[in-house]
Amino acid sequence: MLAYVGTRVNEQGEKRDIEIFTDSGQGLANAQDRRGFLHQFTETFQAQLENSNFIEVRFELAGDVTDEALGEALNAAFGSKPFVYARTGDSVAVYGHTGERAGPLAKILAAGRANSRSKALDKIEAGLDEAMGKAGIRAAAEVTAAVGNERKAQYFLQKFIRAHEQVRRANGQAVSSKQPTKAAAAIFEEWRPQLSGRERRNAYHLLFSARAGTDAQAIMAAARAVLEERAPGHKFVLAHHAETKHVHIHAMVQARSADGERLTFYKADLHAWREAYAEKAREHGIAMAATRRYDHAMSRPYTKEHAGAYKRAQHDPRYQVSDKTVARVEDKRQRRMDSGLLVANGGAIAAVWQQTATVMRAAGVTGQALTAAQAIGHTVLQVHARRGGEEPADARSKYGGGPRLTPSFLSHPGMKELTRLIGATEMAQTPLEMRQKMARVNQALDEMRDTLPNAEQPRFEQYRDGVNDKMHDRLARLQFEQQKGAGGGGEAAPQREARDRDLPARDDTRQLEASGPQAEKARQRVQQQKDSAKQKGRQADEQDRKAQRSQDDEYER
Repeated sequence: MLAYVGTRVNEQGEKRDIEIFTDSGQGLANAQDRRGFLHQFTETFQAQLENSNFIEVRFELAGDVTDEALGEALNAAFGSKPFVYARTGDSVAVYGHTGERAGPLAKILAAGRANSRSKALDKIEAGLDEAMGKAGIRAAAEVTAAVGNERKAQYFLQKFIRAHEQVRRANGQAVSSKQPTKAAAAIFEEWRPQLSGRERRNAYHLLFSARAGTDAQAIMAAARAVLEERAPGHKFVLAHHAETKHVHIHAMVQARSADGERLTFYKADLHAWREAYAEKAREHGIAMAATRRYDHAMSRPYTKEHAGAYKRAQHDPRYQVSDKTVARVEDKRQRRMDSGLLVANGGAIAAVWQQTATVMRAAGVTGQALTAAQAIGHTVLQVHARRGGEEPADARSKYGGGPRLTPSFLSHPGMKELTRLIGATEMAQTPLEMRQKMARVNQALDEMRDTLPNAEQPRFEQYRDGVNDKMHDRLARLQFEQQKGAGGGGEAAPQREARDRDLPARDDTRQLEASGPQAEKARQRVQQQKDSAKQKGRQADEQDRKAQRSQDDEYER
C-alpha cells in the first residue's frame, strides 16, 4: 500500500517516486525513506487471528487400499493442514484442521442433516471425495463433528486419541495412547504455528477528493486536519496523485494507535469523517458540503453480482434475472430518485439542501452551483408534498431552516442506524470498547431528540432510559468478567452499578414537562419497565446457563 501511495507511472509507463508526507510533516522521497518509516508504522500491527476450526471426518474405503497409499491420499486431501487419523478395516476416522468456519457446521450437525441446510457440509465432503479420487482411492467422506475454539479443539483431539487405536499423525508416526491428555496437548502445540488464519485490519487506505480545479495544497491541508482531529495518535502518510483531472489525496493511517485505540468505520463513522472533511475544506476556502445518498433521494447502489447478472441477461435470453435486480441497476444508472425516500423524508432532504445552499453562500459561491442547490431543495419539497398527497409548503418558513421534525421517533430516518449502533454494543469485548460504543449510541439519541416534537419527547425519553439501562447492564458484566479474569472473587455480576460513575459525564438536559398525577404515572411506567427489564435479564441469564449445560452435555456425548 505504501508503495502504491508513493509511486506513480509516467507517460512512458515507467514507475517514479513521488513525495509523500508523514503525520509529523516529514517528507519521504524514495523507497529507502519509505522503508525506514514503515518500521515505525508497523509497531502497532497485530498478528494474524488464530484459526482454531477443526472437523472430524469418517471415510468409507472402496476396494483394497494399503496403509502407505492411504497416508499419501489423506495428505493430498488435507494439503498442508495438520491432522491425525485412525484406520479400522475399510473405515478411516480423521481429525484435522479446516479453513471453513466450524461454528455453522456444528449447528447443522446438531440439528440433523435431514432438517438443515447442509450445502456447506456437502461441499466439504465432495471436495474430500474428489481429492481422494485424484490420489487413486475411491472413498466416501462424511463430516461427523466440528469445533470452533481452542479449548474444545484440544478436548476433541484428546477424545479422538482415547477412542481409537493406532492413531497416526500426517507423516505416519504413531501416537501414544497411554496418556491421551499429554499427547493431545503436545500435538496441538506442534500444530499451533500452522493455525494462523485471517489477517487483522492493521491499516486503512483513505481517499480525499475534490472536483477539478480545486487547490490541491488546500485539500492536502484539509485532509491532514481531518486525520489529526479524527485519528489522534495514529501515524499516517499523505500523497497527492496528480494524474487525473479531479484532485485526490491518498492517505494510509494506522488502524490501531500506540495507546491501543482502534479506528472504526461504520456508516455513522464514515459520514462523520465526511462532515469533518467538508468543514476543514471550508476553513481553507473551498465550498464543500457533506451529502449522502439519502440527502439526494437517489436509488440504492448495485453490487458486482447485480451488474454481472444484469449484463448476462441482456446477452443471453436463457439466463433469467429478477425484476428487482433489473430495476436496481437501471434506476442507479439513470439516476432516478427514490420515490419512497421522497414520500417519507422529503422535508428533511429539502432542509439539508437548503443548508447546503446556506454554506455555499457563506463561502462566497455564486452562479449555477448555488442556483442548483436552491432549486434542488425546492423541487424535492414539491415532489414530496405531491407524492404524499399534501399541499406544498416552504420547509424554511415552517421549520425555521432546520431539520424537519419527525412525528414519531419509531419512524425517524435515523432509527435504522441507531438500531445498528445498539446492536453493536452486544459485540463489545472490554469495558473500554463498551464505553466507546455507548457514547456513539447516546450521541445518536441526542441527534434524534432534537428532531422530535414536544409531544413525542416523553415516549422517546422512556425508550432512551430502557436502552441505557440495558447498555449499563452489559458494561457491568464486562467489568465483572475483567475483574474475575484478573483474579477477582466469584461474586454475582453487578447490575448497573457502573451507571453514571464509569462513563464520562455528560449533560443530561432531559426534563419531562409533567407534574402531579401525570408525573406520578410516568414514574410508575418507567419503574415498571425497569422491573420488567430486570426480570427479562434474569430469565435470559437462566436460559443461557441451561443452554450452556446442554451444550456441555452434548459435547461430552
